[in-house]
Amino acid sequence: MAQPKVRKFAGDLRFWEHGSEGVRVPVIPEPADKFGNQPLEQSSLTFSYEAGDSVEIKSKRRDARYQQIIHKDSNPGVTNVSITALEVPPAFLARMLYGTLVNTTVAAGSANAVSVTVGSVDTPVKLPHNFIEATPAPVFKKGEVDLVKGTDYDLEPRHGLLIPKKGGALQAGDVVAADYSFDAYLETAISGGTTPSKSFQVLGDMQDRISGDEGLLTIPNVDLTVDGDVDWFSDEPIQVTLTGPVIFQAGETDLYTFKIAAQSAG
Repeated sequence: MAQPKVRKFAGDLRFWEHGSEGVRVPVIPEPADKFGNQPLEQSSLTFSYEAGDSVEIKSKRRDARYQQIIHKDSNPGVTNVSITALEVPPAFLARMLYGTLVNTTVAAGSANAVSVTVGSVDTPVKLPHNFIEATPAPVFKKGEVDLVKGTDYDLEPRHGLLIPKKGGALQAGDVVAADYSFDAYLETAISGGTTPSKSFQVLGDMQDRISGDEGLLTIPNVDLTVDGDVDWFSDEPIQVTLTGPVIFQAGETDLYTFKIAAQSAG
């Protein structure tokens, strides 16, 4: 008698973001990982299905068969995926802001006579670079006049912020010429309020913890967005639930697949 097939799955889910011209970008790049993409810490994976509309043809006979269904067909439905992430890599942080993510690698260098405009003496002015070096000392000029640190401005070097001092020489509308050096850095920039969802490829390296069966889940294209509001200042680590429809990917024959392979005996 066959034993009942009890299931208890665990899995490593890896996400690739669909970029332009068919490029797929690892969500958590990790050269040491076998896929070059570290698996996401997650606590749930759920599939759901919404049936499509039905098309009915009804009888128009004069007898009792009037309005009886003689043919019924259903349009294709929509499969949705919901994933609860326990960590928030930048690609998912962008989903929390409903925005677009851009990663930029900036090599160390120097800026000469870079111009920035003071919008208000009450707000910092963003310089074009971050991680401003203390040596050589940055120089800021208003016209031909050297501005004095601590009197006319303060500098927040990590974020590259020039902060006007009240009572100093800087006024709203002034143009400041800046000379400075900056260290190398990786900038992750999110432009909020642009794209509420993003397309991902998901690969699940799955295992049935009871039988030991190994399986591979492949979702070539799923359009994910954040489900519900997220409290950025939560007392607990942020958990993000991402949901969205699975959509057909060009060149693929299936919406998604789950395959279990076992070696044949002998």
